[in-house]
Amino acid sequence: MSTLVGTRIDKYEIQSEVGHGGMAVVYRGLDTVLNREVAIKVLHPHMAAREESRARLRREALTVARLRHENILEIYDYSGENAAESFLVTEFIHGMTLREWLDTRWRPRPALAALVVHRLCVALGHAHKIGIVHRDIKPENVMIRDDGCLKLMDFGIAQIIDHQKLTMTGQLLGSPAYMAPELISGKPIDARTDLFAVGIMLYQLATGTLPFSGRNPHEVLSRIADAEYPKACTVCPLVDDELETIIAKALSREPDLRYQSAEDFARELERYLEVVGIPASQDEVIAYFLDCDRYVDQLDQRVCAALMQRAEAAAKAGHSARAIRLLGRVLELEKDQKQAKTMLSRLRTRERTVRRVMIGAASLGLTALSSGAAVLWYMTPPTVENLTRGEEPAIVDERPRVPVKPRPNPPAQPRIDPADTTGTTGGTTAVEPQPRKGTTTRPLDAKINRPTPARCNLRIRNMPVALIHSGSHTLKMGSVAQQLREDLVPVEIADATLQIQLTGTMYTAVQTLQRKDCAGNTLDFEARPKPATVTFTGAPPKTTVRCMAAPCRDTTTPFTVGSGTFPPIPMSEHEVEISVELKAIGYQGKVDKFRIQPGNNPRPVNLTALSPR
Repeated sequence: MSTLVGTRIDKYEIQSEVGHGGMAVVYRGLDTVLNREVAIKVLHPHMAAREESRARLRREALTVARLRHENILEIYDYSGENAAESFLVTEFIHGMTLREWLDTRWRPRPALAALVVHRLCVALGHAHKIGIVHRDIKPENVMIRDDGCLKLMDFGIAQIIDHQKLTMTGQLLGSPAYMAPELISGKPIDARTDLFAVGIMLYQLATGTLPFSGRNPHEVLSRIADAEYPKACTVCPLVDDELETIIAKALSREPDLRYQSAEDFARELERYLEVVGIPASQDEVIAYFLDCDRYVDQLDQRVCAALMQRAEAAAKAGHSARAIRLLGRVLELEKDQKQAKTMLSRLRTRERTVRRVMIGAASLGLTALSSGAAVLWYMTPPTVENLTRGEEPAIVDERPRVPVKPRPNPPAQPRIDPADTTGTTGGTTAVEPQPRKGTTTRPLDAKINRPTPARCNLRIRNMPVALIHSGSHTLKMGSVAQQLREDLVPVEIADATLQIQLTGTMYTAVQTLQRKDCAGNTLDFEARPKPATVTFTGAPPKTTVRCMAAPCRDTTTPFTVGSGTFPPIPMSEHEVEISVELKAIGYQGKVDKFRIQPGNNPRPVNLTALSPR
């Protein structure tokens, strides 16, 4: 492919190539009149010859020229439809794409995800107000300028609501992993289509993975169409119920169930950030991108302080369960936060006490109810219907009663000696009482052996507190299963032993408890992280993956995507970083570093195609 580097188009000097796609090549150039650096998007010659491609470039120029926002790429010039070279001139951004940032520097934090997505919602709100739908929202189309400012770019396939006919019927434009269901099915689109893609980015930024993944684009599109994805909290325990609710609404399959405008979405994120003590502002976003590691450390401290205040308020209001969940989030961010640990222990003790009191009160209530029913039953006047067959109603004598003198006690009867075989005593025949027909006799001093169950508490160890509270795992005690939602679980053992089994997507364990060890104690139950598997998605054909170092089991044999399952990686912690080498024919190889957790970890593959010589 010929290059324009070193040449001149109109008043622009072409200095270097900075990127290319299926439709155009992007160059860094110099505006010789205004003496400023610019980006020049030039259509490929074979594309420039097509009327449709030239119409799309013209549409992009008209589209972006109407947008004036600090977070949207600014357009400077357009070649015109009759020029020898079809090109578009925009501001030049020194920096990297959000996609590159995610691959190299991102540390998933719910508050941070909300901050970044809030800025995108603000920018989209500006575009949507003048009738512009982007249709290709993804990290690759978000630039991070060197000064930390976000820039949403590439409205090249934007649909102007007033000019929908310019898009080819049935043409699928955009990136599969970020498409909305209505784009896939060919239904009408509007601003809510962009908000679905923004919801995918919110999920991705909060967890580090995409919600919809598969072995090929068809599988990804199928899952999007069905709106099937794992809850964010099961992928990243830091994600709380509030953000989970926001994500779920944004990723609703039906547009009517989503946020109805970018402004609504932005306001919801503002409320979420306000609760955790972070202002939804451009300055906060810039501060993060200028010094990401320092900012995240400070962010954790600020969020923990806000969560502690909310937990204390919830505890004072008597909402112990709410306070416990908030403290669990604090301990996810700061595992050794002493104040949170002390408060959590106090609240759990209170919860157990309240539970015992409620159970006791319920038992007393049932007893009183039974007693009251019995009294009411016996107080019911007898009728012919409630008498047994053969009985007659008693005649009630209502005449005044005369006191009756008590009779003297009859003389005591002589005791019958069981050894006496004559059957008589003093001439009187002694008849041995016989048991009633159909009954059995037992000694009066016989006792039923019913041992009291041994009671103790089971402490779940080696498992993130927020993941425990998410209810994503099941704890089976004997034959009774329940959702695990607390790290201290009451247990009763009636027999000699009781088997406890933990099952879920990320952790597992089996342990047999002894009755003799249970009485009044707290027993530890060690959860074991499942091996981690990695599912690579969106990879070119015959892409090979080689693990560069431990904890991967095999660091020498490359794995071919699509030929099987990436070798499971044993996990001793909840999250570890791995490094893999990705290669494919016709693509530039790269080393990809990312963090994995127990269970399945979807990982999109993004390789750059090599330019043909």
